[in-house]
Amino acid sequence: MKNFDICVIGHLTKDIIRIDGEVVRELVGGTAYYTSLALHTLGLNVAVITKTAPEDRDRLLADLEARNIPVFWQPSEKTSIFEEIYPTKNLDLRIEKVWAVASPFFRADLGEFRAKTIHLGPLTHGDMDLDFLAAVADFGEIISLDVQGLTRQIMSDGDVKEVVWEEGEKGLSYIDILKADEKEAGILTKTDNLTSASHILSDMGVKEIIITSGSQGSQIYSQGKLVKIPPLPPRKIVDATGCGDTYIAGYLYQRFRNEGIEKAGQFAAMVASRKIENFGALMESTGSIDLL
Repeated sequence: MKNFDICVIGHLTKDIIRIDGEVVRELVGGTAYYTSLALHTLGLNVAVITKTAPEDRDRLLADLEARNIPVFWQPSEKTSIFEEIYPTKNLDLRIEKVWAVASPFFRADLGEFRAKTIHLGPLTHGDMDLDFLAAVADFGEIISLDVQGLTRQIMSDGDVKEVVWEEGEKGLSYIDILKADEKEAGILTKTDNLTSASHILSDMGVKEIIITSGSQGSQIYSQGKLVKIPPLPPRKIVDATGCGDTYIAGYLYQRFRNEGIEKAGQFAAMVASRKIENFGALMESTGSIDLL
């Protein structure tokens, strides 16, 4: 039986980055990519469960395997392809197109391992169902979820439609740490008030609720305590793709070290700011695989 500090579960993607009308990069992406590499860079023993088309496996997994990150890979008919469109150089404004979606995750994909923390990074509405969430709860002491994918449905023209996670109340009962941006929090709770949203999510059983607001910072709610985390402006703005995934990596790293939620949030803001200064994931070399 293999044991890890953290296991990240989610699809690796082909990401097309378009800023101000220009395709500036085609990179490996996805929560599993950005979060696992940041956690590895920070020094944790991390593993990844992912799916890609067989023909894409070697190049999409190259950064992970080069750093000896164990990858539990399963074949999929398709590899997920995302286009991240920033209409202007204000990287708070993003339009997503999705041109392909990999196969969902199932209980049988979990294999033989244990981890203190499991972080789930679904990218679309159908990536992970309730049966999978229930199964994951048996494999880790702490279950963390970035909810973004479960609130978006992919349309036939590649558009991303915001949807209510119908099984959300039941699904969140399996989750200890939840990360959502302010829009996703509103979809989950049907309120625009972030403090009220945090209380509602807490009542659903989530122990720590992180709500991010882009360049406006973030807030964390746990055990009746609300902490506001100010943003840490980057020295330069290059690419915001994967910024939220890097934020949660920094947060989970500090919580793994038993730091409090405020210090964890401040550290998360710092590493997210560092990531936005470069293309690709937060790692020793700040680049990534360029697929062009």
